[in-house]
Amino acid sequence: MKKILNNHKAFSLIELSVVILIIGILVAGVTSSSRLVKRMKIITAQNLTTSAPVSSIKDLIFWYETSLEKSFNDTEEQDNSFLTAWYDISPQNVDKVNTFPPASNTSQPRFTENAINGLPGVRFDGNDYFNVNSNFFVNKNFTLIIVERKEALSDNWLIHWTATWGGVCGYSECFHVGYRNDSTFSFDFYASSTEHTTSDLTGIKNRIHTMIFDRSFGKKYWVNGGINPDAVQTPAMSSWALVPLTQPRTGTIGWSYRGYFAEVIFFERGIKDEERMAIESYLSKKYSIPIS
Repeated sequence: MKKILNNHKAFSLIELSVVILIIGILVAGVTSSSRLVKRMKIITAQNLTTSAPVSSIKDLIFWYETSLEKSFNDTEEQDNSFLTAWYDISPQNVDKVNTFPPASNTSQPRFTENAINGLPGVRFDGNDYFNVNSNFFVNKNFTLIIVERKEALSDNWLIHWTATWGGVCGYSECFHVGYRNDSTFSFDFYASSTEHTTSDLTGIKNRIHTMIFDRSFGKKYWVNGGINPDAVQTPAMSSWALVPLTQPRTGTIGWSYRGYFAEVIFFERGIKDEERMAIESYLSKKYSIPIS
C-alpha cells in the first residue's frame, strides 16, 4: 500500500509540473498576443497619420502627434519618460515649428504609452508645459484642432498665456482655450469669449476640439466635429467678435492643464468646412472618437 501511495505522489508532482509548464506557455502567449495587438494598433495609427488629409491642406503651420517615431526623441519614447521636445511633423515646413518644455524636468510633460485609444500621449500634471511661439496667433485668421482627455474636472486650460505673465489682460489679449469648468469649454480672447456648455464635455473622455477664428464671421467651436458648430460668436453678439488677437501672451501648451494630449494641428487661416470635416474624420478613425 505504501508503494502505491508513493507512486501516486510522484505522479501528482509530474502532473503539477506539466500544469505549471502549460500555464507558463499560455501566459507567454497572452503576453506576446498583447504586444502584437498593441503594435498593430500603433502601425494602424501611423498609416492613418501618414495618409491623413492634414498634410495636403494649405497653410498648415504646425502639426504635433504621438504615434510616429519622429514625433519624439527615441530615448524618450518610454512610458513615464520626461519629454524634452515634441517635433512638428508638418510636411509643408522646411523650418519645423518644434516645441520645447522648460529645462527643468519639474515642468516637463511625460510620455505615456497608453493614453488615448491605446495610443501614446503627452501627460501634463498642471505645472508641465511646452512653449509656443505666440506670434502665430497675432493679427491672423486661424484654425486650431486638439485631441485630448482631461483628468481634472474643474477649470483646465489646454493653451494658456505664459506662466510668468503677471500683468492685467486687455481687450483682444491673453489667448486661452480649455475647460472653464467640467461642462463648459471656452475659446477666449480676454474680452471676446466663445463658450459652449453641454453634458458632452463633462467627465473624463477622449475629445476632439476644433476652433476657428476668421475676421469674416468671428469665432466657431466644435466638440467632436459635426456639420454645425456647437458655439459661435458673431458681430451681432459682440463688437469684439471680429477683432483679431493683438497681444496673445500665449506661451504654453499644457500649463494649468491636467490630462493627456494626442494631437495638435494649426492652420494660418480659417479652413473650409469640407477640409475641417476631412480632418475630423481622420481623427475619429485614429482615436475611435465618434463624430457628433
